[in-house]
Formats: sequence, structure tokens, C-alpha cells
Amino acid sequence: MALRILILGAGFSRPAGLPLGAELFREIRRTAHLKYGAGNHLESDLGRYLEYMSACEGKSLSADAVDYEEFLAFLDVEHFLGLKGADTWSEDGNETQLIVKHAIVDVLHQRTPSSPPQLYRKFASKLDTLDFVISFNYDTLLECALEAEGIPYRLFPNRYSRTTRASGIIDSSKEELVFLKLHGSIDWCDRTNYGRQVSALRGSSSSILKQHPVFGDNPIVKSQRLTDGPRSKDDLLSNIYRVHDLAPLTALKYWQWCPLILHPSQAKLFHARTLRDFWWGIQKRGGLNLSIGVIGYSLPTYDEYVRQTLFYMFSNYTEAAPDLEVRGRRKAPIRIIDYAPASDSGADIRSRYRFADWQNTELSLKGFSEESTDWLFA
Repeated sequence: MALRILILGAGFSRPAGLPLGAELFREIRRTAHLKYGAGNHLESDLGRYLEYMSACEGKSLSADAVDYEEFLAFLDVEHFLGLKGADTWSEDGNETQLIVKHAIVDVLHQRTPSSPPQLYRKFASKLDTLDFVISFNYDTLLECALEAEGIPYRLFPNRYSRTTRASGIIDSSKEELVFLKLHGSIDWCDRTNYGRQVSALRGSSSSILKQHPVFGDNPIVKSQRLTDGPRSKDDLLSNIYRVHDLAPLTALKYWQWCPLILHPSQAKLFHARTLRDFWWGIQKRGGLNLSIGVIGYSLPTYDEYVRQTLFYMFSNYTEAAPDLEVRGRRKAPIRIIDYAPASDSGADIRSRYRFADWQNTELSLKGFSEESTDWLFA
């Protein structure tokens, strides 16, 4: 049983200088321009999308006014259904999708501080190995802070002592915080498609596969499996590798490797198969926890699947075992940290979380800070 559930959104990373929403997409376009020139695939596809919106919805938009989540969903549908036929670039995505993923890695890696700021170290120091943390962020701020504070953690749901074809015996001998990154991470790479290509070309001397920067004969980075211990043969999480130092990969082009992130799109679930185990049974959580905290996740309307998940998690928390007590501590109110100007009453965030029991939910609009961290863990 987890003592606390903590849910992290983009507002968690903002104090470290990482970009939000529209700012991130501007940085993506700028990075693509610098790396691939003004006429890159991203700008070309933006032009196609503007024509599509004009013809289908009568909207005359500029590239700067595009809803980037809708634009990337347009590309996801095109790729997932193979609408371009033989021009479909790869199983990992078409050219623009891969350019966007690479640019996200480049931007976040460049903007992430070389050592975790005090705010994140303080947050990590307050965590317990019985806590359960889920994040919608791609960056590595919390991992670095946990390591700096010596807090043991794992990035996958269950550790097994033994597995069979159909099941596994859970190994609970290690005390470690569970930290799940539901949209992937800039330092993750999925070996699935590479392994499939190796099998298909077994016996050939394909130099392309041998030169893969992560999985080839002479990788330019060190990596290790995300999971640890026995796993079943069909466990997709066992194909995820975590790269130790991203710097050498940021110099490469989009066709040379693919980070495992669900890029910001309204149709991102098309690409979520590898990460589905992170979601298994998650809406059953909440009832036997001492607190739920949300930091910087405004529950945007396009993340309907997250609202569905949090609805059940919040309901379980407020309806089950209201007098639960563990280690001398009793259930606290759900606490949500967001940011709004002093003149803002918080009506918008309350509306997005209208399913919350606001008799047992508290809201701070001061943003993520050392002060709000103390309030969250009080």
C-alpha cells in the first residue's frame, strides 16, 4: 500500500525553467529550424494542416496561432492509419513526428539544470519509499533529485522474484518509491522495433542496424533496462532502456534514434501500447492512501483519459476508509497546487476538477514552491 499518491504536471517543472505548452512548441519549431533548415518537414506539414483547416473548417490561421495538440493529432491519425501509404516513414512515426520528439529532447535537455535545484531536493527529501508518484512530464528533474537525496526508487510498477508465462510473483523485499512516467521520458528508448528489424535481417550485414547509437555494435551512450529482475517474455516494459547521458544523442538527426515519449497530441494514446502496463489498475487506487497531491497538472480538456482515471482515484479516496490511520497519521484532504494571478479565484481549475469532493479538497494557486511543498506535506 502506498502512503501517498502524488500527481505531477508541467507546473512541477516550471520553476526549474522548463517551458510550458505553447512556449514548448515555439522552442520545438526554433530547434527544428536550426537543425534542419527553414523548409523542414515540420514547417511543410504545418502548411498542409493550415490548408486542411481552411478547407474543412473555414478557419484562416497563422502557423503561430495553431493549436499544436490538434496539429500533432492530425499527424498521428495520418501515421496510425497509414494514410500516406508507402510514404509512411517508420513504425515510430513520420518525419515531423520524429522531429518533434527529438526537438523536445533537445529543448528539455538544454533547459534542465545540471544539478537539481533546492526546491526539487526539498520535495524529494519529503518523499517516502511507500509513496506512489505519477508524472506526465518528460524531463528528469525528479529522478535527479531523488538520487541526490538518496531516496531509492524504481520507474516501473512491479518487481518480480519469479515469472511464468501467465503471471509473476511480486517481490516486495526492496523498499523503494514507485515513480511512473505515464507519457515516457526524454532519456528512454524502446528496443522493440530495432529488435524486430534485427530478427528480420538476421544473417545480413546491415550497417544501419549495427550503427544504431543506443543498441548497435558500438553504441555512443551507455544504457540499461528500465526494469530490473525477472520479466515475462512478452513484457513490453523490458524493451525500454534508460540512457545515462543524453548529450551525445542530442547531436544526432531524427532518423538515427527515437526517444520513447508520447508527444503532446490529442491522439497520443495511439502510441501508448508500450506504456500500458503503467496504467494497469490505476483507477482502483486511492481508497487506502493517506493523501493525494496534484502539482501543476491543470487537467486539460484533451486529456480525457486522465480525467477518467482521476475521477475514480479521487472518488475512491473520499468514499473509502475516511478514518484510515497509518503510522499515527490520518487521511488528509486532497491538495491541488496550481498557479493563477492573485486576482484569479481559481474557478477554472475548480471547474476542470469538478468531480472532486470540494468539501475534502484544498487548492493553492501560488504555484509549486518551497512554501507550497510544506503545505502539500503538512
